[in-house]
Amino acid sequence: MTSRGVDLLARAAPAAVALVGTGLLDAARGAAGRLADPADVEALHDFRVALRRLRTLLRSFRDELGPAVPKKLQRRLRDLARATNPGRDAEVQLAWVRAHRAELGQRPAGLPWLLARLDDHRLRAYEAVRREVTHEFRQLERRTRRALAPPPADAAPRGPTFAAAAVRVIRAQVVDLERELAAAQAARDEEAIHAARIAAKRLRYVIEPLAAEVPQATTTIDQLKQLQDLLGELHDLSVLTGELGDAVAEAAAERARGLHAQALRGPARSRPTAPRRAPPGSAGLLALARLAAEWHERLFQRLVTEWLDGALPALVQAVMALADALPVPVAPVLPLPRREPRPAAGVRHRRHAPPTVDRDAQ
Repeated sequence: MTSRGVDLLARAAPAAVALVGTGLLDAARGAAGRLADPADVEALHDFRVALRRLRTLLRSFRDELGPAVPKKLQRRLRDLARATNPGRDAEVQLAWVRAHRAELGQRPAGLPWLLARLDDHRLRAYEAVRREVTHEFRQLERRTRRALAPPPADAAPRGPTFAAAAVRVIRAQVVDLERELAAAQAARDEEAIHAARIAAKRLRYVIEPLAAEVPQATTTIDQLKQLQDLLGELHDLSVLTGELGDAVAEAAAERARGLHAQALRGPARSRPTAPRRAPPGSAGLLALARLAAEWHERLFQRLVTEWLDGALPALVQAVMALADALPVPVAPVLPLPRREPRPAAGVRHRRHAPPTVDRDAQ
């Protein structure tokens, strides 16, 4: 993101990308410094958002950046972002289960066990982020800053303007968004829904830096965020469903291990009282899985009604109109080179022979 008053659109694309990218690195560094505080519940979210925006920027304008930001560096940034997924997923799943537990009735069996399991996943993932991701980010931050370093002040601008590059990227990503949404024909088309979410996110992140100079971008950004949020909820429920499947299997295995241990101990053998844990139970987990599936189908119907059969064509039209409104400089029309008149038919030009040299006169 950039502050108002910064003329991005007229800058050469590499210089504009460097300016926006440096700001995103600053935001990611600030959030990374807050990750050590367990009470800061927004630190991981802010770090992930800044990193996602940075990756989208570098990926979208790689044609204009050329070899300045190598693919290996971009892959390492991708892997770094993926390393934060488990913590974010556990956090979202905890929030969803707690928000919907009342819909399951009174004290569903296994739910306290599931909540403890998810919270343990979250704590472990956060610890891994603090231990590994933060250190890796410091190294990548330095490399990325060097890669985005602006050219010397006296260097001639290179590449198209940022406006011209943004037009190319926006039009290509609109096509991606339409294609992925067209592939989402049913709630089970999870890959298409996930790809559409990514396409909407990338399109929004490309348009956001333009908002300071293109007033109509604000409404489009808000609409893309609404679509992205809905697609994100669908994706999160798909991930939760997979997690519940693992949890059911783990609960059954834990109960079986407990019965086996009890059989080996025997009823007469005295044993110390172990700290009481929430018992695993499949009934509540299966009920929760059914509830998640119902919500997933409900949200997909919203996607169809509100977007696929509703606002999507208008949104695409608005995005394309925004791209058309960007001030792309027109290349100057150069005069055609002069052409010699063609000789008349049947007339052949003679080649002028080189002057002969009278050797006897020398």
